[in-house]
Amino acid sequence: MSELENISKVIVEIQLDFSEESDEALRLLFQVAEELLDKDGIWVEIIPIHIWLDDPLEAESMDLPRIFINGKLRFIGKVPSKKELKSAIMERVGVTPVNKEETSINATRLYDGGVGDAVLVS
Repeated sequence: MSELENISKVIVEIQLDFSEESDEALRLLFQVAEELLDKDGIWVEIIPIHIWLDDPLEAESMDLPRIFINGKLRFIGKVPSKKELKSAIMERVGVTPVNKEETSINATRLYDGGVGDAVLVS
């Protein structure tokens, strides 16, 4: 039981589409999770969420994959390097997950195409 008490837990939610980039991000996340559990005693709970998009414009504006670590958006629209992902997870160890209902839109900005950008603040 003492071994279980030393394990920290981090929740990682990854929003995916069906692209190769999303597949690569998910594979990398599983590799990092296994490595962190074996070497550092950090349990990474991975929650993959596949997002179905019918409209090509909507798919382009979503910027998937998105990786949330303990409720905080850390990576958007790219596959992070292994080092970036590990340090982002290590940074959130011991931090309680942010409840999505507590997050609010603080500011918005429109770009040339009229697509809005929102800043989420917790």
